Amino acid sequence: MRRFFIEDITPGSRFVSIRGEEFSHLRRVLRLKKGDEVSVFNGRGLELKGTIDSMAGECAGIGITGEVEAKTESPFDITLLQAMLKGDKNELVIAKATELGVRRISFYATQRTVRLIKEDSKTLKRWQRVSIEALKQCNRVAVPEIDLIKDFKGALERYSNLPLKVFLYEGEETVGLNSALGKIKTGDMKDIAVVIGPEGGFTEEEVREASLLGYIVAGLGPRRLKSETAAISVISILQHRFGDMG
Repeated sequence: MRRFFIEDITPGSRFVSIRGEEFSHLRRVLRLKKGDEVSVFNGRGLELKGTIDSMAGECAGIGITGEVEAKTESPFDITLLQAMLKGDKNELVIAKATELGVRRISFYATQRTVRLIKEDSKTLKRWQRVSIEALKQCNRVAVPEIDLIKDFKGALERYSNLPLKVFLYEGEETVGLNSALGKIKTGDMKDIAVVIGPEGGFTEEEVREASLLGYIVAGLGPRRLKSETAAISVISILQHRFGDMG
């Protein structure tokens, strides 16, 4: 059943109109027609199923037949603090983190960040669209929160109140991720913040700042991973160990 993002649906909706980009995708790409079953979700946890009742002009009318029970959200909240990357790597991280169940993604700058951007609505809208497209594919119903925090320390301070905060540092050879998570029981995991560094790595000063704010500094083994690979790997490990990935 094909899924479409419609932000203004409510639990009591009985008829929904699909317009704009979503309609274009429905008609011109998927070539759906009257009578086909589809679902619509609002990105805030609600998904409804229905049937295409009409196709007129640039609008498809969906007769709602029921609500889809949401079973695809992560059982605990993962916050990913990701240093800004070059090119389209930020969008790769957003897509994969969304698929893996991350609840929020905060991009930030460090002393060695290669690329800085202005916090403008155009960029954030594009990032949100990338996340929504990933949501469609993986059957999630809640769009992750995505924002940009320019100040490194400000990014860490925003999530310093979380009970578990892990700062992944390529120079840490004593404490590994397994050790950092070793004392946590599956049922006790509720919220976690994971910090991934830039392509140029963290400075020793930044590592000290994170440690002072209560972040557990941990390594990811002997191989130096690309920033986007580290993000995907750590989230996968967390979901396998504490979440719903096996």
